[in-house]
Amino acid sequence: MPSKTVRYDVRGVAEMRIGQVHLFLVVLIVGLGGHDAWAKSREDPSSLKRGLPKEKGLGQLVIVTNFETRDARAKAVKRLAKHRGAKVLRFRDAKIEDVRKKLVREGAEFVAVAVTPETVDVNFHYEVLELARDLDDDPMPDFYFGYLTARDGEDLERLVDGILRREAEAPDEPTAEIASLTGSGEHLKPLDFLLHFGHGQAWRVDGGLTGKEVGALDLPRAPVVISGACFNGVLSRSYHKCAYQMIFLAPTTIDPEDLMTLNWVHAGASAYLAALEGDRGEMAMAEWEYLRQNACSLGEVIGYQYRLAFTSVYADFTKFPRYVPGTGKRMGFYDVMLRGMVSRLLLSDPSFRPLKEPLDEPAHSATVVYDPEAKTVVVDVEVDRYAQGLHLNYLPKSRQGVFDRRIYVRVPLPDDVPVKFGETRVEAKTGPEVIDLTRHHVRHEVWGGKRYLNLQAEMPQKTIRKGTTVRYTLPVR
Repeated sequence: MPSKTVRYDVRGVAEMRIGQVHLFLVVLIVGLGGHDAWAKSREDPSSLKRGLPKEKGLGQLVIVTNFETRDARAKAVKRLAKHRGAKVLRFRDAKIEDVRKKLVREGAEFVAVAVTPETVDVNFHYEVLELARDLDDDPMPDFYFGYLTARDGEDLERLVDGILRREAEAPDEPTAEIASLTGSGEHLKPLDFLLHFGHGQAWRVDGGLTGKEVGALDLPRAPVVISGACFNGVLSRSYHKCAYQMIFLAPTTIDPEDLMTLNWVHAGASAYLAALEGDRGEMAMAEWEYLRQNACSLGEVIGYQYRLAFTSVYADFTKFPRYVPGTGKRMGFYDVMLRGMVSRLLLSDPSFRPLKEPLDEPAHSATVVYDPEAKTVVVDVEVDRYAQGLHLNYLPKSRQGVFDRRIYVRVPLPDDVPVKFGETRVEAKTGPEVIDLTRHHVRHEVWGGKRYLNLQAEMPQKTIRKGTTVRYTLPVR
C-alpha cells in the first residue's frame, strides 16, 4: 500500500474548514525532558465517540451562567443566546462543576461563562480551565471558553452590541496597532485591534492610563484589546501583594469602578485578553500573532495559550495549586511563567470572529505522511518566516531563567492511522546543521471526531529562522 501524504498550511494555529470538518494546525514548543508522552495514562487516546467537542458540536456555543433571572445582565445573555442558537445552562454561586455532565452531553466547541465579576478569581479560573481539559480522556482542551461579565446590564449589553456589530460590519482593512496606554487615550479611538505592554496592576498600567481613565473613553470601533500588563485581567480579587512572596497572601478586593477589565467593557471594547496574575508581554504577543495569522475565533486565540501550557506540563497532570493564604508557592522560573500563562483569560464570546481574513502570512507549513508498510507516521514542519510571538518559548526548563525557542504544531491524523505509537524520534535542522533540542513533546487529542497530534520541539536561542525544519517520526504499533 502506498504512503499517504497530507500537506498543511500552518498559521500559528492555522484553521482550515473542509465542509463541516475543522482542521487546526499550530506551531508551538513544549516538553518535559523529551519523555515519551504516549506512555502516560492520560495519553491513552479517547475514542472518537467520547472525544470532545463532538463533531456535531463544532461551531456551537453553550452559555453557562450564575446570573439570577432578575439580574439586568441576564437580558444581554439571553440576547446573545438567541442570536447564536445557544443553550443556556445554569449553576449557583461558583459551583461550575454542577454543569459538567450537561457540557459532556452538549459537546459544544465554545462555552461562554456568564458570571458576576465577583465570581472570578484565580482559583475559579483554574476550575474552569481544568473543567475545559477534563471532559474526555485526552490531556488537551475539550472546549474553548471566555467570560461574559460587566458591572451592570447596560455594560454587558454594550459588550454584546460590540461583538455582534463587529461580526456584521467587520472592516475590510482593519486598523491594528501595538500602542501605548499613555496620554489622553484619544489615539486609541480609530483602532480595531490593540496590543499594549507595560507594568501593571488591576487598576492601571504603570505610567499610563488608569482603569477610570479607560472607562472615560468612548471607543466607537468596538476594538479587540490584548493586554501584556500584569494583573490587568483581574475581575474582582487581586493577588498582586504576594507576587514576590514565597507564600500566598489574602487577596485584595478591587473596587469594580477601578478595574481595567470592567472599564474596557464600559468604554466599548468587544473583547479583552489579559492576565489575572503577573505575566509577561511575550504571552500577549503570542496571542496577537496567532490572531493575525489565523483570523480565527477568539476562543481559539486564548485556547492556543492553554494548549501550549497543557503540552508543556506532564500528561498525567491533574490540578493547578490553589491560592490558599499562608501556604507556600513555587517560585522557580518555570512555575512563575506557567502561573502567568494559564491566568490569561478572554473577556468576550469565545465564538466571536473579529477578522475577515488573516493579516499575516503563515509562519509554518507541515506535511503528514503515513506509510502502512514502514509502519510510521512522519510529520515534517518547516519555518517559512520567523515570528517572535510564536517562536519564543516562555516555558523553558531553565534554571537560569532564560527563554529559549519553540516550534509547535497541531496536525490532524489520517483516519486510517492506528491509534498506538511507539517512541518518537525528533530531528531539527537549519540547512545541513543539526540543532540539539532541549526538549520535545507529543500529545494526543480528539477534537470534533478527528484525532490530532500536538508536537513541540524546544531549542536554544537564535536557532530558528526561515528554512528551519523539524521531523517527527512516530512508529505505529
